[in-house]
Amino acid sequence: DLIIRGGAPNENRFFIDDVEIPTINHFATQGSSGGPAGIINVDFIREVDFYSGAFPAGRYNSLSSVFNFKFKEGRDDRIGSTITLGAQDFGVSLDGPINDKSNFRFSARRSYLQLLFGVLGLPILPTYNDFQFRYKYKIDKKNEITILGIGAIDRFKLNLEADDTESKQFIINRVPINNQWNYTNGLVYKHFGNNGFTTFVISRSMLDNRAFKYLNNDESSLANKILDYKSQEIENKLRVENTTKTNQWTVNTGISYEFAKFNNNTFNKIFTPQGPLDIDFTSFFTMHKYGAFGTANRTFVDDRLTLSLGLRMDGNSFSNDMSNPL
Repeated sequence: DLIIRGGAPNENRFFIDDVEIPTINHFATQGSSGGPAGIINVDFIREVDFYSGAFPAGRYNSLSSVFNFKFKEGRDDRIGSTITLGAQDFGVSLDGPINDKSNFRFSARRSYLQLLFGVLGLPILPTYNDFQFRYKYKIDKKNEITILGIGAIDRFKLNLEADDTESKQFIINRVPINNQWNYTNGLVYKHFGNNGFTTFVISRSMLDNRAFKYLNNDESSLANKILDYKSQEIENKLRVENTTKTNQWTVNTGISYEFAKFNNNTFNKIFTPQGPLDIDFTSFFTMHKYGAFGTANRTFVDDRLTLSLGLRMDGNSFSNDMSNPL
């Protein structure tokens, strides 16, 4: 879990080239930012803007921090490749030009922890995969398009043969099978003017989280099922920003919209002194979110002092009170 200044892990926001990335870790804790390994290919990162306070008004729902990653451009002379072999995974990366106006970056990675854990006789066998790409097309001197994609597939198995100790037997009998996949796709269009630029960002993110468990790990009969959890989070987002620079002032204004969906199907069998109790429910939730924002910045004392003033208004369809951005 990433904790900034004592805040909760789900209070952080992550952006790559202006596209929000809700999930950045493998085997993430749903609703949080935790996970044993990162998804983002660090070889792609050119720079990171980190805010632990005074968040830009255009970055909503930020309570602890904002990370704004910026990826490198693909090389413009020829296709290049990199093969990485690490202690727990291996990967391949490609980048280069497509024509004189566009370039790309792509990487794929797969872990082999399940092989190592099997040799060590551990009761859990996790496997993770991730993929990411970036495509940049310069239409002309004043217009450009960036297409970004990042995703992961995480699988989890139990090593039923690793039961030589009581602690391993406990893990095998209690830990559920957990499988996840997630992705974020985004398109960023920028138009440059004489004194600034306008940015349009469209993105879609999805997380699919599933967990199940059978009594004594016997999957031959549905009667042995004691846990079946299926959950999805879907977010479709649109943001329009305009940045203008005049003299020593930089003014950023914009609007944002998001349509979010949440699905959940849960079955859980609980054993009580009175007998087994089945908990079975389904939930479905949708919400529209919208907002407007503005920020003005000015520097003083030879750029050694910065004054920033920001205002943001948000509303959503959860209730009548919350739908009013005022």
